[in-house]
Formats: sequence, structure tokens, C-alpha cells
Amino acid sequence: MENNCLYKVVLLLGSNLPLGRLTPEQIIAEADKEIIDALLPDYLEVEALEDAVSTTEIIETEPCGKFEEKDPPKFFNQVLSCITDKTPDEVLVQTQRIEKLFGRMRTYKEKGEIYQSRTLDIDILKAFKKHGADKKADKGADKKAYWIEIKSYKPSLLLPHPQVESRLFVKPLMASLNKKKNIK
Repeated sequence: MENNCLYKVVLLLGSNLPLGRLTPEQIIAEADKEIIDALLPDYLEVEALEDAVSTTEIIETEPCGKFEEKDPPKFFNQVLSCITDKTPDEVLVQTQRIEKLFGRMRTYKEKGEIYQSRTLDIDILKAFKKHGADKKADKGADKKAYWIEIKSYKPSLLLPHPQVESRLFVKPLMASLNKKKNIK
């Protein structure tokens, strides 16, 4: 069923463990494809894929927070922005499915702010709803359309993500993405 609402989600992908022969960087690249397949509506009219999806480069970062391991491996991270017809809750379901596809095992310890190394982690950093949306991406499709940031205070989905400001590497990635698309 087609949803008449369009959303823009900004996701943070991270990986610090290989999966079979895939390195963390390759896992992120493959996860990008899965995310696009899961979130990008088939009916969306765009001149080029870049009108609906933007990604930053993949960068290497130090682990943030407390980890079970004494010296966890460094992470590889990327920010991806995608236009979708899925609500943030539906996006969460899809991102968790994709994490599982890449071997992610969630444990109770993560809820207690003790983290584990992982093959793939996808966080929803921010989400926006398009007002004045028609079924086209924003590149000149509707001059009167604008994006409104969505706030969520549900335990399962906090938006914007509470650690956006504390993860220092996120700011340069977001700035890089902002140059490509008008996201604030």
C-alpha cells in the first residue's frame, strides 16, 4: 500500500567486526544497498539516485562508551540519508532486520550502556517528514514543500538520537552530508 507521506531519515552505520570474508568497511557498503532496497519507494520519481540517497565517506573512529572488551577494535562509520515512505518506526524495524542479516546479536547488556563489538549497528540519528510532498524527491519537485524534524520520546525510538551531540565524529559526517543535501 502506498503511503502519501514522504520521510527523510538520517542513519549512522557502524561496524568493528568482520563477517566471514567481509571487512567492516565492506559490511557498511553492502548494508547501504540493503537499506536502499528496504527504504526507497519504488514509485519515487527522481532524476538520479543521488536525489533520494546521500552517503558520506566511511571513516575509522575510536569506540565510544564502555565496552565489554578491554581494547575493542576501531569502528568504521558512515552517515546515510534516504527518502522513504516508511515512518521512523517502520524504518527501525527495517534497520534492525538488516542488522540481523549481517549477524548482529542484541544483548541485554547494551541496554545498560555496556557495549559490545558488532558486525553492524544502524542508528536513526534524525528523521523528517515532508510537508507539501507529492511523490518526488526534493530536487525542484515541489518548491512549496519543506521538511519538519520529527521528535520521538518512545523508549524504543528516541529522535533525534540522544548521542548525536556526544559522538564527536558524527558532526563532521553530518556536515559533509549537509553539503550534499539540505538537512539540518
